[in-house]
Amino acid sequence: MGMRKILLIIFLGSCFQISAQELEPEFEDLGTNLWLSSYNKFRIAEKLYWAGEMHYRRTGSSENPFVDRMAQIYNRHGLNYVVSPNFNFTVGGVLRLNFTPEPNNLDYDPIYIEPRIWHQYLFVLPFPKFMLYNRIRIEHRWKRGAAVTDDEFKFGNRWRYNFYMKIPINGDQLKPGTFYVSPSMELIMQSGKNVVGSFVEDLRLYGNIGYIASPRVSSSLGVMYTTGQNLNDPTLYKRRIILRLSTYISLDFRKEEQKIPTIKLSD
Repeated sequence: MGMRKILLIIFLGSCFQISAQELEPEFEDLGTNLWLSSYNKFRIAEKLYWAGEMHYRRTGSSENPFVDRMAQIYNRHGLNYVVSPNFNFTVGGVLRLNFTPEPNNLDYDPIYIEPRIWHQYLFVLPFPKFMLYNRIRIEHRWKRGAAVTDDEFKFGNRWRYNFYMKIPINGDQLKPGTFYVSPSMELIMQSGKNVVGSFVEDLRLYGNIGYIASPRVSSSLGVMYTTGQNLNDPTLYKRRIILRLSTYISLDFRKEEQKIPTIKLSD
């Protein structure tokens, strides 16, 4: 091998090393949040439900972790259609209210909205002693910054994949009176004109313990760790520890005679 080729290899290797050093990821200080959520499903027909979610979220500071100030309040609603016990899908809208990152700073709006359209596809895999879920959710959103002068909404998409399980603790089935543990992993990707390199919006690792009080009511408490790229700097990653408390309510709004199961006339 000639000397010129050796020098060329050394030069290119140095360039790649410098480039790799420039793109080395950095992490923001660990943030803390508190999320309170209510997930509701109301049956309105044999296979049709109205799904409604309400979320109350606070963010912490170094002096006051988890609950220092308001972060978001939003409602997610949609029509849910159950194709089979193993598959259902939902289509609907979201109105999210974002609160200022700096209270009392007149350069920021105290509240600014973020509307979304969403559709979701849930695949359920039952096993003898646990349930396994694969959820695909796609969101189309119109997002703006918090600054008063930043009043232009920018369209983008979120691509979400969530894998989670429900495993009973004090029994073999998920039924009233059962405690369960639910490990979860969700990857959230984003795309849009203002997304350059920062495609990983959030990676969420979540574990919670739940209790099924009745066929209509259950609740869970857990801790979630998240990390994702900063929109303006793909090499900078945010990190959060989030405490989550959730309730799940399911009601049947059909007429009483419609709730009576049909008589099985054949095998």
